Amino acid sequence: MVVLHLEKPKQSMIKFFRKIRGKSLSEGKTGEYLKYAIGEIVLVMIGILLALQVNNWNENRKAYNNSKNYLFEIVTDLQKDTSHFNYGIGVLNKLMADEEWVLNTVDYTEKDTDRLWDCLSGWYMDYRINSRTFQKIQNQGRSKLVGVDNLSEKINAYYTSINSRTKMMTAWDIKDVTERHSWLRDLEKTIETSNYRMQAFGAGQVTKSFPMRQDSTANAELIIGFANSTRARNHYKNNYVRHTRVRNWFIKVVSESTKLMEEIEQELEE
Repeated sequence: MVVLHLEKPKQSMIKFFRKIRGKSLSEGKTGEYLKYAIGEIVLVMIGILLALQVNNWNENRKAYNNSKNYLFEIVTDLQKDTSHFNYGIGVLNKLMADEEWVLNTVDYTEKDTDRLWDCLSGWYMDYRINSRTFQKIQNQGRSKLVGVDNLSEKINAYYTSINSRTKMMTAWDIKDVTERHSWLRDLEKTIETSNYRMQAFGAGQVTKSFPMRQDSTANAELIIGFANSTRARNHYKNNYVRHTRVRNWFIKVVSESTKLMEEIEQELEE
């Protein structure tokens, strides 16, 4: 629309120059003719440059508005990350509390057997950063967001370096748990799996209970015997170290996602 408004006065000026130029030519005033001819060319060039400038401004404005829309979506993704990883931190804190208990306790009793099993469990944290919007931006061939260069660099850093480190941490967590599952096969040779363990492994999907062939007292003694062994204590300690490292990294993710989210929200408010 702005280009159209510029076009009308420009056309009027061109007509004015042409009229004078034609009069000068008919009167034999070659010098004045050339002067007005050059003026007409200059005016046309100025009009073209203005039109290009306005067009560039409009394109930049559209790109900036698109960037703002992406920022709103990224804030939503970061909110999900913050909530998701905070939940994971809570789970890890509970696991670590159980591991501290099992390593500090000297005498276990039969009522402790379920908790001992929980501490032996090889739970891993397959958590991922939500990069949905960032991937959308990348798929459109955009290396950065227009008009928010400083934020764009921080967003790229979060979804590349922080995301990459998160993938490495969770991959290590899964690998370590998988490789250490050999203790479970050994225990299954002598200890019958309880209904509690079935339900725990079933993650809420197993609700039925079945009669035990192994005496409960004998079952508890075998579990406690293993819990006091060097192999079991090393297993508990390894779990505690692994969970501590993963939890601390999750805290880092929450810190970075919260900080980035606050900076984006400040930009959107301004």
